[in-house]
Amino acid sequence: MTPMTPIIADIRFPFSLMNAAGALSTTRAELLAQARSESGAVVTKSITPTSFLDPGAQCGLENPGTDYYVEVIPELRQWGKPVIASVAGLTIEEFVQVAQTLTQAGTDLIEINLNDPHVHTHVHPFQSVERLDEVVSAFRRQIAAPLAIKLPATVPLTLSDVVHTLVRNDIPVVMCHNTGTNGDPSQAQAVLEAAAGKLDVIGVGGVSTGAQALAILQRGVKAIQIGSAVVKEGVGVFARLKHELGELIGTDTTKLAS
Repeated sequence: MTPMTPIIADIRFPFSLMNAAGALSTTRAELLAQARSESGAVVTKSITPTSFLDPGAQCGLENPGTDYYVEVIPELRQWGKPVIASVAGLTIEEFVQVAQTLTQAGTDLIEINLNDPHVHTHVHPFQSVERLDEVVSAFRRQIAAPLAIKLPATVPLTLSDVVHTLVRNDIPVVMCHNTGTNGDPSQAQAVLEAAAGKLDVIGVGGVSTGAQALAILQRGVKAIQIGSAVVKEGVGVFARLKHELGELIGTDTTKLAS
């Protein structure tokens, strides 16, 4: 049976679907709506040390800064589901600063956003295997919370090298894209194969129905982050998807913790 309440990085999630960073997750009101919904976690917008303005950005790094979220995280935790803080910066030090502060505020899991173009331009995490190892090892040494590394859709290194680097640095979770191109396996599937059970994989995107979610979960992905469907439908999408998944696998979803 497909688990609907997975354990990821030793954290129990009450449901295997959650919002993606940036999908109705910037303001206090949006985050509290996520917390009250049937989602399995609350994922924040990617957070930088101070407010970040990126004119014209769509789910980029625009956010009100770390201090804003330090006040919100304790409220989110009252709803009894994991809080995942997505963090970003223009230097390794900025990433670490934000992650340390949000960990102290009560975040359960830190999502290291290596997906954003600004990060690529300034931090160059995928310049080489050696650079990736330098970046990831710095995060692991200095951040106490469990870490999840969010990959870009296209990585200029082999996924095998990326996986080995994450495993070598005791990173428990990786966030990968669910959709493939030209009939090729998705990034999530390629990482699952390369990791051979040594990483928990959270898939990102490509889901708007329970059937789509089930197909991805059955392949070994532990949980799924949803973006477009949340923006289009609102946080009520999680109740719908939970119901659809429950019907497909014969589970009474009313008995699942929310």
